[in-house]
Amino acid sequence: MFSTYRAVLAHPGALPFALSGLLARVPIAMHNLGIILMVQLQYDSYEMAGRVAAIGTLAWAAQSIPSARLIDRFGQRTAMIPFGVVSAVGAVIAVLVAMNQGPEWALIIGVIMAALSGPLGSLTRARWSHILPRRQMHTAFSLEGALDEILFITGPATVTILATLVWAPLGVIVSTTAMVIGLILLLPQTATEPPTHTETGGASLGLKVPAVVFAMTIVAAGLGFIFGAFDLSVVAFAEEQGSQASAGIMIALLSAGSLAGALVYGARQWATPLWKRTLALTVLLAVAVLALALAPNLWWMGAIGLVAGATIAPNLTNADSIVQRVVKPDQITEGMAWLRIGMGVGVAAGGWVAGALIDAMGARAGLLTSASGGLLVVIAAFSAISVVRTVPEEPTDEPEVPEDLSTVPR
Repeated sequence: MFSTYRAVLAHPGALPFALSGLLARVPIAMHNLGIILMVQLQYDSYEMAGRVAAIGTLAWAAQSIPSARLIDRFGQRTAMIPFGVVSAVGAVIAVLVAMNQGPEWALIIGVIMAALSGPLGSLTRARWSHILPRRQMHTAFSLEGALDEILFITGPATVTILATLVWAPLGVIVSTTAMVIGLILLLPQTATEPPTHTETGGASLGLKVPAVVFAMTIVAAGLGFIFGAFDLSVVAFAEEQGSQASAGIMIALLSAGSLAGALVYGARQWATPLWKRTLALTVLLAVAVLALALAPNLWWMGAIGLVAGATIAPNLTNADSIVQRVVKPDQITEGMAWLRIGMGVGVAAGGWVAGALIDAMGARAGLLTSASGGLLVVIAAFSAISVVRTVPEEPTDEPEVPEDLSTVPR
């Protein structure tokens, strides 16, 4: 099974950028939960924690497209250095305000600045698109999904232990430090950096986005809604069960299942058309998260989460693959950013809604809110079936945007 992964990692420069990029995006698994825990512990309010984290996530989503365009135009090294500095300074401000129980508006300023980190999750995916032939992209994106899940296995448990047993802001500090070190290692690797618009004569997607990219953005929003609501709800559920520190373990088990799903899904080339796999996997995801929300205790939640997690990474891989097939190579960072902006909006909405419901009705209400995101994913996927079916199954090495893909204004 692993021979397919060894083949993509054997490309010159692939392993170094994959590992440094993994370190740079540690915040995707730790930062949001770190903010939630820090605020909840310092201010004793799940609603405030969900609200502050949601605002930060919305800020991250809002900056995804502009920052991606800057990267496609000027290159990763030139564009990402300012983003990394601003994000690190913002994290420091947020920690200082929270630890002194300062006003919420000051905390929000720090959280928003920390969110201006650029499209961390798209940097290595864009590099894969630059160095690999198109036939290997399914494997590369599955590998990226598996690496993300390694972060989600270790990150939530780590940040929960650090925040609840050591020091409330330590999870935020560790994730920010990892991002800075990762960028320092990744950005000098110019040999695998994708070409800029200046070098290719290309342009951004502008005011038009392929309809299928827009459709996948809605699917990503549903996925984000699940994650945003679940992260907050599992903390509350674990607290109700008498073990708040177990929240990170629950998230880690879900991610362990997703890691297994990513590795198995990416190890083979599927004969089933991509659009059919996309629809089937969204249905499986919806059923899985509903079962997770109905878990009676932490033991059952862990067991169900391990199985349910196997549906997560394949859905993300499909979304990445669809977008990569319908945008030009020098637009890949911007195309991927649309998925991240959808994910960010979903995470923010899920955390915000779940936080209010948890304070009003308890953790179970938050878990059911997470499950409702699965329904949104299914509705979005089936509503977009007409455009998803137009995505080519076996793209050439020099793809063009299919002429029959309609476009929608932003």
